[in-house]
Amino acid sequence: MPLRHYRRILDDCEPYLVARRAIVDRLDTAPLDIGIPAANIFDPQRLGNETFLGLVQHVNALTYAPIGLPMPDWVFYDCAVMPGAVFGFARRAHKVEPWFRRALGVPEGYAGLVPVSIYICIPTVRRDAALVYTLCSVNQVAVGAAPEGLWRLTLALGIKAFHLHHMMAVSQWRSPQLGLYAGLGPLELVTAWTPAHDNPATCTFKVATPDSAVERLLRGDATGPEGIDAYVDADDFEALKRVQAAVESGRRIAVAGPAEIRGASTRVPLQIRDDDAPFELGSSVGYTRRFQG
Repeated sequence: MPLRHYRRILDDCEPYLVARRAIVDRLDTAPLDIGIPAANIFDPQRLGNETFLGLVQHVNALTYAPIGLPMPDWVFYDCAVMPGAVFGFARRAHKVEPWFRRALGVPEGYAGLVPVSIYICIPTVRRDAALVYTLCSVNQVAVGAAPEGLWRLTLALGIKAFHLHHMMAVSQWRSPQLGLYAGLGPLELVTAWTPAHDNPATCTFKVATPDSAVERLLRGDATGPEGIDAYVDADDFEALKRVQAAVESGRRIAVAGPAEIRGASTRVPLQIRDDDAPFELGSSVGYTRRFQG
């Protein structure tokens, strides 16, 4: 795996796990040969881990609370670390700049690990698949608080730590996180408009995560124009609803790569992954020459 380009992260940060003892034994504690020290494995049911767990939740709050998606403590425990686990990277407190310590609310005199990325997976009925509950990096809210590439490396190693072969995830259409996930390969849509979510302009997708996909993610390979059939405007809710109707009718549609930002428009590339005739998604959807035939 091409990890040499991530050496700055590996030299500055340490991997960690938050998992119950019964779950740790089912995980890879040396994903891609990056060993997680025993001292960096935190049992969420032990009182001595309270400070670190609080810092993990604070990083999550800094990332998601501003968009109306906070994670209450009981949700973190009941829905994340009881059925699943948390993987991420952290920095030693003495390495953390004072401004970032203040932003995170690191207690005075604390000398332990300070989390800088979070990847939470929850198992599904399929034993080899999981739902990504949270994926975030402090660089999303505090640029420069950790090395570049942290998001990508956290996703790659998290996939390996949890022995995933398939993954499901949820993302808002405007989120750059969607493009990060697409680094694994085409993201087959399960929903394009999700009324059960607080923000219905959210998509649900599934993606295979074999070694080749993880390698592709780490290399940062981008989908070429030949893999794109159409673009949808992430801010055109009616177009997203039409994509949803197509998915519900059985059409196989996938996000093909990161969004293209043109002026005020966020154009998300799509693949039409079946052989049926083209269908109309609305005026905000621009079809490529290959798709139009």
